[in-house]
Amino acid sequence: MSRIRVRIPLALVLVSLLALGASSCTSRETEGPATSDKQTALATKLVGYDLRRIRPGAYETSLADTFERVRKQALAQGKTITVLFGADWCEACRTLDVELGNVHPEQAIGHVRIFEFKEEDWLAASRMDELNALRSRWYPIINTYPVFVLLDAEGKPVEEMRDAIDRFESLDIEPSLVNWFTSFRDQANLDANAGLAFP
Repeated sequence: MSRIRVRIPLALVLVSLLALGASSCTSRETEGPATSDKQTALATKLVGYDLRRIRPGAYETSLADTFERVRKQALAQGKTITVLFGADWCEACRTLDVELGNVHPEQAIGHVRIFEFKEEDWLAASRMDELNALRSRWYPIINTYPVFVLLDAEGKPVEEMRDAIDRFESLDIEPSLVNWFTSFRDQANLDANAGLAFP
C-alpha cells in the first residue's frame, strides 16, 4: 500500500490555526492592548483576488474608453491596477485561473484590482481589433497568453508577470502572485515615505 503525501504550505497552516482561534499560553490581560488584536485580525483576514472581467456590452463605448473609466474608478478607491489577457484554450491561463480562485491575507492582495480580458469574449463580439489595440499598449506581441501587467497610476506598464518571475528567481524568492503584489505594495509604501510617486 502506497502513501500519498500532501504538502501544505506553512503559512496556510499558521493562518488556519489563527482563524480557528488557537489558544495562547498567556492570559488575556497580558496580551497587550486591544489594537494588537485588530492588527492581527487585519493581517489574517482572508480575501479573494479583486478580479473584474471586462466583457463587450451591447451599449458600451469603445474598449479603450471603458477601460479608462474603470481604471480611474479603481484608482479613486486606492487600488493598484493590473491587466490580465487570457484565453480559455491556454493551459497556463487555466493554471492562473486556479490561483485567482484562491484566498490570501487581505494585506497581501487586497490593494490590487485585476482587470481580466478573455479572448473568447471579444472574438465572439467581433471586437478582437479593440482587444489587440488595448493589449498592445503594454505588450506588443499578440496571440500570446497569458499577459499579466502591473500598471502605474498613469496606466503605463511597471512590470509584466514574466519579468517578475525572472526578478524573483534571480533573488531566490518564490515567484507567486502574492509575492508580486506584496513587493509592489511594499515598494509603494517606501516611495510614499520618500515623497516619490508610485501606483
